[in-house]
Amino acid sequence: MIKMAYRRQKEIFIYLLNSDVGLSGNELAKIFDVSSRTIRSDIKFLNELLKVHGIKICSSKQQGYFVPRQQRKLGISLIKEIFKSEENVTKIPSTPSQRLAFILFKLTFARDFITMEDFADMLFVSKTTVYLDIKNIMKFLENFSNLELEISPIEGLKLKGDERSKRLLISNVLKRENRNDKLMLSSSFHYVFADKNLDLNKEILFLYETIINVLNKYGYILTDADVSLLVKDILVSIKRIQMDFFIEENIDEYLDLTIANAIKEEIEEYFNILLNDKELEYFQQSFNTKRLLNVASKDCVLKEEGENIVDEFLKEVKYKFNIDFIEDTNFRRNLILHLNPMLERIKANYFEDNPFKNQIKTNYPFAFEISMTIVSIIKKKLNIVISESEVSYIALHVAVALDKIHNKTNIAIICGSGLGTAQFVKSKIVSYYSEQVNILGYFPVYKLDNVLNGDYGKADLIISTIPLTTKTNIPIVQVNPLITEDDLIRIKRYIGNPLITIKEMRTDGIREKFFKDGLFKYFDGEVDFLNAILKLTEMLKTEGYINDVETFYNSVVRRENLFSTILEDMIAIPHPMESMSKKTVVAVGIFKNPTVYNGKKVKVVLLFAFNAKENENLKLLYELLKEIIESKSIIENISKSNSFNDFIAKIGW
Repeated sequence: MIKMAYRRQKEIFIYLLNSDVGLSGNELAKIFDVSSRTIRSDIKFLNELLKVHGIKICSSKQQGYFVPRQQRKLGISLIKEIFKSEENVTKIPSTPSQRLAFILFKLTFARDFITMEDFADMLFVSKTTVYLDIKNIMKFLENFSNLELEISPIEGLKLKGDERSKRLLISNVLKRENRNDKLMLSSSFHYVFADKNLDLNKEILFLYETIINVLNKYGYILTDADVSLLVKDILVSIKRIQMDFFIEENIDEYLDLTIANAIKEEIEEYFNILLNDKELEYFQQSFNTKRLLNVASKDCVLKEEGENIVDEFLKEVKYKFNIDFIEDTNFRRNLILHLNPMLERIKANYFEDNPFKNQIKTNYPFAFEISMTIVSIIKKKLNIVISESEVSYIALHVAVALDKIHNKTNIAIICGSGLGTAQFVKSKIVSYYSEQVNILGYFPVYKLDNVLNGDYGKADLIISTIPLTTKTNIPIVQVNPLITEDDLIRIKRYIGNPLITIKEMRTDGIREKFFKDGLFKYFDGEVDFLNAILKLTEMLKTEGYINDVETFYNSVVRRENLFSTILEDMIAIPHPMESMSKKTVVAVGIFKNPTVYNGKKVKVVLLFAFNAKENENLKLLYELLKEIIESKSIIENISKSNSFNDFIAKIGW
């Protein structure tokens, strides 16, 4: 769309250069098949683009739009230079998100009011569009208690607030931008520093090298995106200092200024500025909020605040889910490394969005639910409620730790009887052990040395259909080419007891295990989401799974109000905050017509009632849930169910 508009604007300019008479807006609109209003916007854009070349498209009521005769020859000679690339397009915001960044950048760097008309002219849009953008900005500013947008019918708009809050605002705007090349200048920088791009690119590269050197010196490893944001945070601060915008507010807590002091001298010399303690505190605070991949320094001391929260989290998880992460020292350390900057971000009013949060909730529902345990711990200790985005980042750490608990055994299959036999052996092992094993492949005997050398991955166990006399530390189990139950039992000592798999459950009592006829409800009348949950809760009580309807229901509502359990495709998975069911079961509700709750449509409700002592069942239930919500066809089928038997038939088990 932007490219098409840019091409049209170029063609309008060429058309006017070759016209001996002026053309009205209506005439140009007919020629280019757009509205006269679009033509006016295009002319504004062109004049902004042409002014640096000393050319202007003039207009009058008598002549319409025209390029003065004395400028036409110059215009024709400069067409290629003026329109040499589409880089200029990126400097003119064209989406609501880009206009939000543009207006906020302009307001934070302005000393006086800016009128709606001025913004409309700068953005080549109508005052109505600017008005709608301002409404979005006012909503965005609700996150910044120290900032206020003053609106005067006569003077226009002015952003009031302290300097630290304005810089935090700019930082959060920069974080919203999605750029492939994280190091290069943000498009938002062009809105304020349009004439200094080359210098800014040099400056940002200098800051990047300086900061990377300091991070390496002190053993900190940040994500690429956060290194880029740290560089830009500091560049914004430097530019504001050069424009005499200084931080005057004291920070409420003591900060170790090690990183800030390490870059102080080089920045002062390169940019010819002086950095006082308040500016250094801001630099350090910006660093403290960034996500760490690792801390290579052995001298690094993990903060006590994060340690205490993580230790309580690990105890709660063991109590609620019967899962013991306490001995996993890497998981504990990595979670603390993640938690400390997360808490700093929240305290400092930095926002963190996770664009993959919905995918994480869908792909790792059990890990996400375990991670929810930390929300109440942080609320109790710090009176802070962390966002769903932050919980989803923690869920990734939990997902990795869960995978370690059921560490897969890497198996290499040696077979001398051909591909068919090898595939049969593999199929038998996988169907029996499922997620507990990882088959590296099947190989002929002459490839055994390569297997032992780890050329195909490190093997924990070798299963062979022929005798092997090679001496090796890797266990070898010889099996029958048509692998038998006795063979599988002998393999068990190297793998452990097989997990119950969803595939087995489909043919082995899944109906009796999780779904019951007495826990199915078809809502053919008008009923809202919470009332449906209440009805299903009452059915759990009637069937004898819970003791108290009110306690269970209130816990489900508390969980729902914290973060919505309504997923895509109109399916919801509400559940209580804690274990309070005698058995792990699911109450199913199907709406004849979708109901709406907090702006989200719901057609299927799967109300979980879980017992934390049934650890394997709980994990299996979340695996089952994952299989359901990843299949649009299953969801579509079960959403049409009007009876329990119909539901079971359509779910495919």
